[in-house]
Amino acid sequence: MISYCIAAFRPRYSELLIRDLLRKTTTPFEILVWLNVDDAEFERFLEKQRASGAPLRIAGKTSENIGMQAYSSLFEQSRYELIVQIDDDVIAISRHIAEQASQIFSRFPRVKQLVADVWQDEYTSGARPPMSSYRAYEPAHGLYDGPIDGWFSIFHRSVLPLVQEKQSSIYFPLGCQLRYRLRANNNLGLLCTKFKVFHVIGPQYASFFGMLDFEIAKYQKLGRADIVKWYESARATLPAKEELEPRVKRIFAALDLDGVSTG
Repeated sequence: MISYCIAAFRPRYSELLIRDLLRKTTTPFEILVWLNVDDAEFERFLEKQRASGAPLRIAGKTSENIGMQAYSSLFEQSRYELIVQIDDDVIAISRHIAEQASQIFSRFPRVKQLVADVWQDEYTSGARPPMSSYRAYEPAHGLYDGPIDGWFSIFHRSVLPLVQEKQSSIYFPLGCQLRYRLRANNNLGLLCTKFKVFHVIGPQYASFFGMLDFEIAKYQKLGRADIVKWYESARATLPAKEELEPRVKRIFAALDLDGVSTG
């Protein structure tokens, strides 16, 4: 049914995500991980899951961070009809995503890519623009046409050749690129609000998970002065962990329901 592909550079987040995928997926699945980091503790976690019978395997490892270049190999090694590109700062998902995506692909043959909606509140946009940026396609099925990328991008195996092009940069908007390539072939990539993920964007939640300094260092290396300034400037006003903890628990609880809660 579904192949989850993760290029892992943030082990702390990736472990949370993998635990959530294992707990919530109720269809045949596999988890393919590319190690973009040398982290013995994370590798022990992966081996423990694999030894316990989890359908998980390390698809590759590089001594340096090759970022999203790893996805072409991950996709190539996948086995199932539905393939998912997941950013490694997504840490939780709603339930029954594979089932819902499969139904939508069957009902709407032109739709070949579905990108999950994201949890949003005053501390995070989840990287999705406001819904005013989207045009309703089939709102009864949660389908909207507008800006999407690869934070949690499900595509049908039939369009795999469209995401196999080699890239020179280690970070690039693969999910967005797929949308435009699909449109050129009279197919569609859409946002789907029927399922949702917690995409940790923003300094407040990064600080809660102990990742603020890591994120700042990453974006400094990438030359993203705008994000570095945003994260650095938030240090003085970060909420206390005691304030953030119940918020994070509510997000996890909302995504744990059978239906998608708003947020």
